[in-house]
Amino acid sequence: MSVQHTNFNISQDKDKTGQEVIKPNLIKNNSPDNRVASILLSIAFYLAIVYLVLFLLFGLSNPWGMLIIIFLAPSLISFIIATIFTGIGRKKANKNFLYTSIAFYLLSIPFATEAFRTVPILLALLVTVGTVMYKQDNEQTNK
Repeated sequence: MSVQHTNFNISQDKDKTGQEVIKPNLIKNNSPDNRVASILLSIAFYLAIVYLVLFLLFGLSNPWGMLIIIFLAPSLISFIIATIFTGIGRKKANKNFLYTSIAFYLLSIPFATEAFRTVPILLALLVTVGTVMYKQDNEQTNK
């Protein structure tokens, strides 16, 4: 039987510098182009969560608040779906989820009354700007 060398990659690993070991996907996701977009999407996501928590606390603590929640149910349902899609799109860095969340934020605007339209409009604008500014992997390689 012949002797097989199992350590043939040791010399190759020692020759690699730090630049070759770093994965290019991490560099693309943390590029300066995506930092501002990521910040805007994070702000929109956390503002939406705070808005929903405050809205539910108001609704559960006040009998009139529960009536307002019942009348604004279509708006709140689409707002919750948009918030979920924003979180998924932000985490997976997928523009399709972000475009869907914009559509659901825009859908929640006509179902809301005059007083409750400002937050969905603001969040739709933040997610739209963040999505337009965000560059995916296939867009960065075409430069």
